[in-house]
Amino acid sequence: MTFLRAAILAVVAAGAASAQEIRVGGLFDLTGVTSDVGKSFAKGVRDGVEWTNENGGINGKKIRLFDVDYGYKMPEAVAAYKRMVGDDKVIMINGWGTGDTEQLKTQVNADKIPYISASFSAHLTDPSKTPYNFFVAPSYSDQLRAWLSWVKDDWKDTSRNPRVAFYYGDNAYGKSPMEAGRQFCKEKGIDLVDEEVLPGVFQDATSQLLNTKQKGADYVYINVTTTGVSTVLKDAKKLGLNIKFGSNPYGFSESLLAVAKEAAEGVTGVVPHVPFGENVPGMKRLVDFHKKNHPDDTHDAIYVRGWTYVLVWSEALKRADKANKLDGPGVKAALETFKDFDLGGLTNPVTYTATDHRPSTKTPIYIIKGGKLVKVKEYDMTRKPEWLGL
Repeated sequence: MTFLRAAILAVVAAGAASAQEIRVGGLFDLTGVTSDVGKSFAKGVRDGVEWTNENGGINGKKIRLFDVDYGYKMPEAVAAYKRMVGDDKVIMINGWGTGDTEQLKTQVNADKIPYISASFSAHLTDPSKTPYNFFVAPSYSDQLRAWLSWVKDDWKDTSRNPRVAFYYGDNAYGKSPMEAGRQFCKEKGIDLVDEEVLPGVFQDATSQLLNTKQKGADYVYINVTTTGVSTVLKDAKKLGLNIKFGSNPYGFSESLLAVAKEAAEGVTGVVPHVPFGENVPGMKRLVDFHKKNHPDDTHDAIYVRGWTYVLVWSEALKRADKANKLDGPGVKAALETFKDFDLGGLTNPVTYTATDHRPSTKTPIYIIKGGKLVKVKEYDMTRKPEWLGL
């Protein structure tokens, strides 16, 4: 009888403990082909969770993060997802890559698990097709449209159109915004003269650059992560090419400066989440946490990105909890109440609706000038219905 009583008390205690925690999954790339940026994002998410738990949690409840390194391998992502949902009983997941996010979208919808991914693929923004997918940035497509708008503004030769080339990885992430970019070039009077597909891992881009030189491109947009962007820039510098390069947000941050060094000078990039230490109100909590917990580390805009994710989904959890709907459908409904949700300047205000999961359509453009990231312009692509999902 004493043993039975102890067992019952243990079960009751476990239930009470679980009632005071909220289980969230985390799918990260710490060792795979995108780990050059994945590690920084994961660090931002983990720190954001720790800060949230230290500052009241979710209406007094603690977040328990079940995270895993899936090495950017699709089978491992699927297995980790099933384990988190089936065994760990998470109510939402902070995801990572485009390939796994798009592969999992059907299962996510069936399970009704909000999947807030670090992929900004526009394919995930139409709730009629992907109702449980969210992210926290303008889409890759709107980012590319914004950069092309900058190209049009930057081009001063009235005798011809600017000539652009697209460089992108041979994967879902690399290809995601390309069709939107092709269509936008036609709309804006920009000549797309070359497209170069880059392998998942590469150490030389000379052949692609020589192709682009032969086709007379004035600008190149690179849609791979920091290591690949650095390789392209260094090879272009060796070849002495007179081309202006631009980068997507996973290739452009303070880390690009550290890797590409002088080859990064003059490069532009889309920066939806501000560089670490930027003078905006929301940065204080990040800087204070950094000084207290790991003052010798260096951080970048991708680390800031990880924090913004936690700030967004933790607010959704608070709203769902207050509505007594702390489950997948409840978190989804809470996210769809966001209207210009203010993140203190860490990124543009976030809005989701039941018919449009584009969080923002504003994209800041930065340039590397004198070894620093300097904001030069911001473009708002507006919420055109025909761009939803493209």
